[in-house]
Amino acid sequence: MADEIKVIITGHFSAGKTQFIKTLVNNVVSTEVPLTNKEEKNEKDLTTVALDYGNVEIDGKKVHLFGTPGQDRFDFMLDVLSKNFDAVIILLDSTNREGIEKTKKFIKYFINYKKPLVIACNKQDLDNKFSISEISKMLNIPEKYLKSLIATDKTKTSTLLKELISFVEEKNRLNKV
Repeated sequence: MADEIKVIITGHFSAGKTQFIKTLVNNVVSTEVPLTNKEEKNEKDLTTVALDYGNVEIDGKKVHLFGTPGQDRFDFMLDVLSKNFDAVIILLDSTNREGIEKTKKFIKYFINYKKPLVIACNKQDLDNKFSISEISKMLNIPEKYLKSLIATDKTKTSTLLKELISFVEEKNRLNKV
């Protein structure tokens, strides 16, 4: 088993990718800049334009977290950041129907890699959220493949990451047999 694991954190604009990494890591390298697009500025003030990066130790493994930008104009960063990755977390904003639809693009991109993948439904603590069941129907994916998440909650983010790392380690064990 590798002592280091590379995890891609991806998803649509404003899904919570940067927050997910900031919740787990003290010193995040981020390329956030102020938004200039009026529509996007209604959702938040800053956006990632290249990547977010941080690392954390889990069960003796150094886990490198690479967050991708969410806007279509930065899709080329998926190719750049997905080199030699071990697993992916696809985040979606459970309050944003259009964002949930855009999540299909990220699923389609990463599913062919046949690497451990988690689809995390962020913002499940908000009143205007779509339920996991509703999101399952929108994405046409069984509920068992969707995880509830609150990216600002350190316990929930670390539990999700630990589950994914266990999956990576199990896959690595099976590949050695």
